[in-house]
Amino acid sequence: MRHWAYMLGGLIVWTIHFMGVYGIASVADVAAHAGHPLARAAVVAFTGVCLVAAGWLTVVAARRWRRGGDEMAGFTDAIAATGGAVSALSILWQGLPAVVGF
Repeated sequence: MRHWAYMLGGLIVWTIHFMGVYGIASVADVAAHAGHPLARAAVVAFTGVCLVAAGWLTVVAARRWRRGGDEMAGFTDAIAATGGAVSALSILWQGLPAVVGF
């Protein structure tokens, strides 16, 4: 189970980000409107935290992948690094509307 969590770590962070941004926008829409400056600031801050987490997972996996090891370790490191990089780009893309103002 630990290997699965490692390989899917970036995608898990991306999922948490998606649900968090959706939740922030939903609460903001009920309280005022989704484009409220406080809601946008919350999305930007949450996006930053998730980007740091996905970036950290990507860097750790890439370093382990470059270090080498047996074939299975290389496979899990490659999956973790690729998933983390895709997740970081996706998190950035999802958080971009809050930065530019919808």
